[in-house]
Amino acid sequence: MNQSGLNVTQIFWLLLIAFVVALIARRVRVPYALALVMTGLALGIRHVLPQVHLGPALVFTVFLPPLLFESAINLRVPLLRLDWKPILIYTVGGTLLSTWIVGGLVAWAIGVPVPVAMVFGALISATDPIAVLAIFKRLGAGRRLTLIMEAESLFNDGVAAVLFIVALTIAAGGHVSIAASVWQFIVLILGGAAVGSAIGAMASRIHFEVNDHLIEIMLTTVVAFGSYLCAEAVHVSGVMAVVAAGLVIGNYGMQTAMSPGTRLAVTAFWEYAGFVVNTLVFLLIGIEVAYVRWTDKLGIVLWSVIAVLVGRAAIYPLSLLVNRLNGGVPRSWQHVLWWGGLRGALSMALVLGLRQDFPQRETLVAATFGVVLFSLLGQGFTIGPLMARLGVTETASTEPPDKRRLMSDLIACRAALVELEKVRAMESHPSWAVEMMMRKYLDRLASMEASLDAAQPDFKTSIVQHANYAGRQALLGEKSAYQESARLGWLDDEDWHEIASRIDAELLALAKHAPEH
Repeated sequence: MNQSGLNVTQIFWLLLIAFVVALIARRVRVPYALALVMTGLALGIRHVLPQVHLGPALVFTVFLPPLLFESAINLRVPLLRLDWKPILIYTVGGTLLSTWIVGGLVAWAIGVPVPVAMVFGALISATDPIAVLAIFKRLGAGRRLTLIMEAESLFNDGVAAVLFIVALTIAAGGHVSIAASVWQFIVLILGGAAVGSAIGAMASRIHFEVNDHLIEIMLTTVVAFGSYLCAEAVHVSGVMAVVAAGLVIGNYGMQTAMSPGTRLAVTAFWEYAGFVVNTLVFLLIGIEVAYVRWTDKLGIVLWSVIAVLVGRAAIYPLSLLVNRLNGGVPRSWQHVLWWGGLRGALSMALVLGLRQDFPQRETLVAATFGVVLFSLLGQGFTIGPLMARLGVTETASTEPPDKRRLMSDLIACRAALVELEKVRAMESHPSWAVEMMMRKYLDRLASMEASLDAAQPDFKTSIVQHANYAGRQALLGEKSAYQESARLGWLDDEDWHEIASRIDAELLALAKHAPEH
């Protein structure tokens, strides 16, 4: 390998190494991301592979869009609405406080100028919970805690990247007022979100006109990379653009414009893309860190780690505000959110993107690499025991596994009926064939509802939630089918608008009577 980047042969060897590591990690039950970092360290220390320069161009334009897009399309806006208070407060307040606290401590302890220290505070505030989320999944952490951790990290990346740009402007010697800095921050955030949302909406409209999973996968790929490039071209946040585009595609395009088969194909493609990119990033982090000369930088790293942990502790006072606003974040979750704030690829990309003559650049690079290494290995390996000690799992579920499985089967059965309704409305298959399949699913549905009713006396109460969800999905499916009929000319525009208004009214009524979660 050379320092100019990666070629096909190098990627092949990295993927082969990662495949072997994955098999071993699965057998010994070590988190895959942490095993990759350790393998990269071993390869770098032994000089098995020459240094690979994990530069900002590679990370930002090749690695970052798939990572952000894959996470964004899997986040559901209704769930984000339920927990918007802790997510917003931790994302904005936590990132701002972390930047100031880390910057101030580093300036005091290491002796770098305050503007330079603030640049470090901003770039190191970007969290990367991939390794932690894998542990969450293995240990069965609560779904709400997992959502808060994942969403906070996803939006935090955008906020941290924007803060970095603002801090860099100030450190470059520009006399920027507080008001101007705040305005630049808002423009970068909102501008990126607007660009990404517009691209996501346009792509979703195209999905309505296409029914080919290969073309639609290609379109989502164009959206992921195109939203970042377009936002950067107009000087707004590319990170926020990718996140916004992914949320629009995941919550609108995939749910209303894609067929079930296409949704499965798109989800599988992005799951694999995210897996490959994460694999290369974590392996390259380990290799690159091994080439840093640490003998005269251990003190810098130690103080930086302490500063980052203190800065992340802003979670605790912010949680007081969250809980005062009925955010419902218990103390045990706060411990996990604090210790689980790992750093990763984005922080390394930001620091490597500093120009060569930037003041104290070598110090900031060593500090960033040291913090990333400590967080991935030190915090990554201990977050599991911490969660076990705190009891932050769903092992004490109020519903037995067989009932939860039956509930899942029931929702899947209702979804199948919705899709059959679409097929019947489009008249693309003989009516007798569709009716036969619908009768089969209706019989299964009745049997499952009877089993659930017998297994739990208060089933009728709990099933209201699932019926409400299923009703909403059915109405959306019905509206999609009518829209397709109107597009094909089978339905007059006047009739289509009348039907759409009726369905929208029913959706609004369902939302008003939705049960509290």
